[in-house]
Amino acid sequence: MSQGSLIISDGSGAAVLAAINAALANLASMASGTTDPSTSSAGVLPYSFWADLSPLPTNPAILRQRNAANTSWIVVGVIGSDYLGLIPASKIGVASGVASLDTTGKVPLAQMYSAPTYGLFCKADPLTVCFTKTGAGAASIKAGTYVFVGSALVAFASATAISMPTLTAGTDYAIWVKDDGTLQATTSFTSTPGAGNWRKIGGFHYAPGDNASAQSGGNTTPQINAYSFWDLNFKPECPDPRGMTLVANSFWADIYLLGVDHLTNGTSKYNVTIADGSSPPKIPTLFGGSGTNAYGEFNWWEAGEVMRSWGKRLARYDEFAALAFGTTEAASIGTDQNTTQWNAAYVSRWGANQVSGVMSQWGADFGGGAAGAGWVNNAIGRGQTYQLPNAVLFGGYWGYGALAGSRCSIWYDSPTLSTYNIGARGVCDHLQLG
Repeated sequence: MSQGSLIISDGSGAAVLAAINAALANLASMASGTTDPSTSSAGVLPYSFWADLSPLPTNPAILRQRNAANTSWIVVGVIGSDYLGLIPASKIGVASGVASLDTTGKVPLAQMYSAPTYGLFCKADPLTVCFTKTGAGAASIKAGTYVFVGSALVAFASATAISMPTLTAGTDYAIWVKDDGTLQATTSFTSTPGAGNWRKIGGFHYAPGDNASAQSGGNTTPQINAYSFWDLNFKPECPDPRGMTLVANSFWADIYLLGVDHLTNGTSKYNVTIADGSSPPKIPTLFGGSGTNAYGEFNWWEAGEVMRSWGKRLARYDEFAALAFGTTEAASIGTDQNTTQWNAAYVSRWGANQVSGVMSQWGADFGGGAAGAGWVNNAIGRGQTYQLPNAVLFGGYWGYGALAGSRCSIWYDSPTLSTYNIGARGVCDHLQLG
C-alpha cells in the first residue's frame, strides 16, 4: 500500500527518483491506506480513487472516489470480498439515524449490483417484494433492505414503517426513501416528497375494497391491495406499474378495465368511463393518434393496439381464468355499469375488479368457427383476411347471468366485432431481478 505524495518537489538524483516511485505507487494502489489522503501531504484531485483500508481486518476495505468538486468522497464499492459485511456508518456513508449494516444477512455483491440502472438496491430475499402490508392502510419495508440514495447507503436492519398520507380509495401511491432513512408514500410518481435526496423504490394500490377470500368476490372496505406492491427489482415488465396486481406470482394484470382516456390515466384507473364499442378509447400516439382523437369502434385489433402501446397485451385463456379466480361464479350484475366503479361481488383473489359478469373482455386467443373460404375486406383498410377464426371473449357481460364466471369464454364472435358490452383488460409478464 502507498500514499506517497503526488506532488514532486524540485530536486535531483535519488531523492527525485524516490519521490516519483512513491507517487507512481500511490496511483497504482489507488492511494491505499487507512488515512484520508485529502487530509495529508499526498494530495488528491477530482475523480481520484482511494482504497480505504481502515475497516480492516474485521471488515472489507472500501473503494472511494473523489467528487467533481474535490470536496468529499463517494463510495464506489467493496474491495476484496464477495460480501458487504459489518461496515460502520461512519465508514460507508450510511445516513445519520439509520441502522448500520449487520452480519446476520450479508448481501452478495452480485445482488447489490443487479439493478445498475437505478443504483444499488438489494433485499434480504430477492425473490419477494420488499414491502409488507401491516394494516388496511399501513405498510413496512422489510428488514435487510439496502438502498443507495444520493451518496448514502440507507440500511434497514429491521422492518420500518412507511409514513402514509391520508389515503384515497382507488389511488396508486409511490414509495420514496430519503437519505436519512425516511420512508414516505405519495400520489406523485415524479416529484419527491420534499427537499433533499430522495429515491422512488416502489409503490402500491389503495383499493376501494378488499380482495376475494373465496369464490364470492371481495368487499367494500378500502385498503391496500397486498398483491399490488412492487419494487425496483420486483414489478410488472411494462414501463408503468400503476393499477396492476400480481397474479399467482406469475404475471401482472390490470386491476380495472380499460378506460376511454388511457392516454392520461393509463390502462387501469378507478371510476372512469369504460372503453367499449359505444365509447371507444383514444388512439395511442404510437399508432397514429393525435392525443385527442378516438377510434371509430373498438374491435379486437384496437384493443390489442392500446395494450401494446403500454407494453401490455390481451390475456390468454389460462391467464384470464387465473386472474379472475375468486369472483362470484355463475352470476352477473344485471345492468351496464358504464364506469370502472368498484363492484365487490366481481373482484378476484388478486384484487382485479369487474372481472366477470360486468363486461365481456377481448382475449388474445383465436378459435371456434371460421369465416367462409375467400378474402374479406374487414380489417378497416389494413389488409384483408382469409377464413379468419373467431377471437375469444372472457368473463361474460352484465346480462349473462349463470353463464358468466372466471372460466366463461365465448368463441363465436369475429375479431371485427365492436359493441357496447365488450371491453378490455391488460396483462404483462413479471420482472424479477437479483
